[in-house]
Amino acid sequence: MAQPTPIRGLGPDSRLGDAARRILAGRLADVRKPEAGFQDAVDDASVHDMRVATRRLRAALKVFRSLGGMKKLERDVKRIQDALGGVRDVHVQSAWLESVARKASKNPQVRAGIQTLRKKRLSELETHETRLHAELERWMDRTVPRLLRKLDGLDDGHRFAGRRVRDALRQRLKRVQKGIDTYVDAADAASAHELRKELKRLRYELEIFQPAIRRTLDALLEVLVPLQDGLGELHDADVRLELFERLAAESAPRERKSARALLPLVREERTKRAAETAREVQRWRTEEIPKRLRRMLT
Repeated sequence: MAQPTPIRGLGPDSRLGDAARRILAGRLADVRKPEAGFQDAVDDASVHDMRVATRRLRAALKVFRSLGGMKKLERDVKRIQDALGGVRDVHVQSAWLESVARKASKNPQVRAGIQTLRKKRLSELETHETRLHAELERWMDRTVPRLLRKLDGLDDGHRFAGRRVRDALRQRLKRVQKGIDTYVDAADAASAHELRKELKRLRYELEIFQPAIRRTLDALLEVLVPLQDGLGELHDADVRLELFERLAAESAPRERKSARALLPLVREERTKRAAETAREVQRWRTEEIPKRLRRMLT
């Protein structure tokens, strides 16, 4: 995952308004960096980097929501994030199909069927890219200027960090713990996805408050990132499984045959990812990691 631009010169005693201006400006700059990758064609790396950056920007807008006027901006950022997500999903699934087709080189008929499935998936790309270009235009013409105007007016004399920050992060950890318990009780795609989202929110908030918790940030991320990454791979497997089950039931005969041939592979991959995630979740529970992390934030 691309790293956010470091925000220098902030500390726990910085003014909240100053911290908000500088962090939001840094997150906005990170979103704008990949814009050049959309000049001629939609570049896969630019889509990925910009999508991650928009998530971090939204997290910052939520953190500083108390300063006012952030909800509308947050919704505007989500519009482009969703458009980027539509393109990214097609890129991920088509790349997976291409890798599977190469492995199926000994069976030309299966390989041809897989390539047909990939072409069908790629045929959806134009629609998603059209939407993305429209949202990019809206982003540059409307959202960016509004965000910059908002930054100019931010002012709050409270301390950037302190008990309130640590209390908020401890509450986020409680929600992560609840998500872990829910996943253990019912390890399905929905509970895994919700837990993944809570972990992302925690990670992005930790990054925002890095100037206030430098000593604990590395330790927090050391245990958080492996579980988040595992849940991300599990989510990709769940999306594939849903897609191929639908294709196996609803596609044209040739595509349906290829989808059915691939379903065992997709299910096997999903089982493997679920087992890896279960081990990491069990580690979090056995070692009482959320409780330990909350103590670190005291």
